[in-house]
Amino acid sequence: MRIAVRFHPSVPPPADLDPFPGAALARLLESEWPRAEGEVHCVLTGSAELGDLNRRFRGIDAPTDVLAFPYDPEVAGGSLGDVFVSLPHAEAQAAARKEPVGREIVRLFVHGALHLAGRDHRTPAAERAMIALQEEWVARLAR
Repeated sequence: MRIAVRFHPSVPPPADLDPFPGAALARLLESEWPRAEGEVHCVLTGSAELGDLNRRFRGIDAPTDVLAFPYDPEVAGGSLGDVFVSLPHAEAQAAARKEPVGREIVRLFVHGALHLAGRDHRTPAAERAMIALQEEWVARLAR
């Protein structure tokens, strides 16, 4: 496999996320980022950590649901990037969508993985395209 996904929970994952869809996320990344090789680290954590990362790296002093940090694998020892997801945000968003928490966590990791692969949502058209692609992958990966 050209891309390996490693899951690192710093908070206990919900039961409906078991097992984490690492291999499926790797397929997504290989599909969207064909020349990439290396590891992606997926971290499930709390709001405080995401708030700290958001402040330090984006200058936004507030927690958020997902952050993606792409790296140059030659400089970062083979790491393509990190995706951080806030469990409390995922729980709140899942409740609002009336969906299982595990599905929302997958959605957020998919969103972050798409950012690593170069997708963005800076314009309305780019946002529509990214969200459509995101939801296609969520339908494939989530229960």
